[in-house]
Amino acid sequence: MKQVEYIRELKINLESQVSPTELEDILSDYESFFTAGREEGKSDDEISQELGSPAYLAKTLLDEHEKTNSTESKGETAKNIANPGRRLFAYIIDAFVAVLPALILSYVINSDRDLPILMFLLISSPFVIVPVYLSPYNKYFIYNILNFNTTYVYRVDMADRLRIIAPGSTIWYSLVIFGLVFYLLYSTLSTILFKGQTLGKRIMRIKVKQSNTNRATAGVIFNREILGKLLINSIPIVPIISLLTILLTKENKALHDMLADTIVTDV
Repeated sequence: MKQVEYIRELKINLESQVSPTELEDILSDYESFFTAGREEGKSDDEISQELGSPAYLAKTLLDEHEKTNSTESKGETAKNIANPGRRLFAYIIDAFVAVLPALILSYVINSDRDLPILMFLLISSPFVIVPVYLSPYNKYFIYNILNFNTTYVYRVDMADRLRIIAPGSTIWYSLVIFGLVFYLLYSTLSTILFKGQTLGKRIMRIKVKQSNTNRATAGVIFNREILGKLLINSIPIVPIISLLTILLTKENKALHDMLADTIVTDV
């Protein structure tokens, strides 16, 4: 059975039994299951066979849903908190993805090779990298060749000689700014786009949710990613404190999780 057919039948069996938000979360999770299976070389039919029939899966999910509601009525919640080790691996994957445009750019323009490494190491305090990121490009300047009516970007090398590195000042500056913006906003945009997951989280099968296990809304993600990780984490001591709170608190919450009232759970 193809993914579209499977998800449609699963939706039909569930939509009158659970809330719209819960239904959206469930369908999103099983779409991710198909995606992960195809990345492993499996066909949709093989993945469907592993999951069982949509009707049987829906019954299983509804039984689990009933048990969860029962525990919640007693003041408990089944949250399936993600292991800190899986969060670490997701963090490393996402750090590499965030740095990738700047890494490619550094090779294209023959810039400082150490800069992407520094960006990778400082991903937990992203705003710290902004002045460092921009400083290597201060030695580049635009030189207009009036005879050809074309703008070129030149680099002053160690011997004070000019060397053309890229045509078009607009393209040049756009690429530089794109590398920085992508580095700063990758986590926020991907978490919103993939409904609580970045690429690293999808690979490690973990997900950001609200502490009550509801889907994280765009507002919640903004508080977690922008206010928490991008701004507050740029205070150098904060990432260290966050690491300690992840290891020591019951729900493995970083400071940005506490700020946004979120948790990271297994998918």
